[in-house]
Amino acid sequence: MNTKEYKLPKGFLASGMHCGVKKKRKDLALFFSEKPGKVVAFFTKNKVKAAPVIVGQALLEKNNCFKAILVNSGNANCMTGKRGIKDTLAMAGAAAALLNVKEEEILVSSTGIIGKFMSMKPIMKGLPELVKGLSQEGLLDACDGIMTTDRFRKISSRVFLIGGKEVTLTGVAKGAGMIKPDMATMLCYIFTDANISHKAMVRALTQSAEMTFNAMTVDGDMSTNDTLALMANGLAENSLINEKGRSFSIFKENLQAVCRELAEMIVRDGEGATKFIDIRVRGAKSKADAKKAAQGIANSLLVKCAILGGDPNWGRIASSVGASGATVDPVRLEVILDGEVFLRNGKVISALARKSSPVFKGKNVLIEVDLHLGKGEAVALSCDISKKYIALNSYYTT
Repeated sequence: MNTKEYKLPKGFLASGMHCGVKKKRKDLALFFSEKPGKVVAFFTKNKVKAAPVIVGQALLEKNNCFKAILVNSGNANCMTGKRGIKDTLAMAGAAAALLNVKEEEILVSSTGIIGKFMSMKPIMKGLPELVKGLSQEGLLDACDGIMTTDRFRKISSRVFLIGGKEVTLTGVAKGAGMIKPDMATMLCYIFTDANISHKAMVRALTQSAEMTFNAMTVDGDMSTNDTLALMANGLAENSLINEKGRSFSIFKENLQAVCRELAEMIVRDGEGATKFIDIRVRGAKSKADAKKAAQGIANSLLVKCAILGGDPNWGRIASSVGASGATVDPVRLEVILDGEVFLRNGKVISALARKSSPVFKGKNVLIEVDLHLGKGEAVALSCDISKKYIALNSYYTT
């Protein structure tokens, strides 16, 4: 979809600007709902959590209705102790005063360098302009405001009908490095004007995240600031969507499509990445085993290096599956790379010479593994790794 076609759902406004946390790029973003919206949010599973994650989790334990999400990039506000919590609350309080809403109606997110105190002066100075700039057309600026090492904006949108009423789902995300399954490593905000129950939102987002954000990896490192939030203000005025039924299925299908598109963008934008890897495991003893095997392949540095070099080294894939913790019988193992069967029943099948094979030479790579032990299936999204990843992470600048 062309960026000109992206739109925020009814009642949502956005704004983004450069306030001075970073040297040049936009570093502050605001998403606002004219009507309070129900919010479901998932956060990092890292035990070292950033201040805004700690504050956000505490708020959501008491309340699931919010008016705005405020985000800064350039500073993670992590490992900053009591001062970090204080700065998070100060950001929310200042924005709330300008928006004429309650402080507890604002979620705050941060992303960037860990271990530095927040640059509060430029943020506080920039907030009035940020609020003044809120508009339906502010989505692209807001998307720019949440990025760090991202090379491009990550936006996805769907418009569909629920009971004859037009419903819009629009999501934005950032992420390129420190990406690992189980809440990945990113910031992602999805907005909808759907009229939907909180329980239905939890169910839909849980299932969507499991198949997308929790299935992707770039480098196997988990951040301290991961946040995935879904906000619904009900202004589409459709009949209430509950946890079951046709309306729920339509909503979940479109939510999964948005999540999948955003997750793919994050992996394709992986730091130093040149190729996108789609991994599909089937025939596992259980779904949990299938996920272990898929993630074992996805996180293998040897597999990533083979794909970077265009070498269909099926042995590295078989080895990563065997080391994943999943139940594996080597005699039943089948490995298919870009549609070419290389291993079946533990025996080499393909007659293609590895050096001249067209496998792994394109920008999109498909790895399929069948364990032939059961009905468990799982997917993983990954990318190759190059020297540029090392260069980017040897010295990080915003």
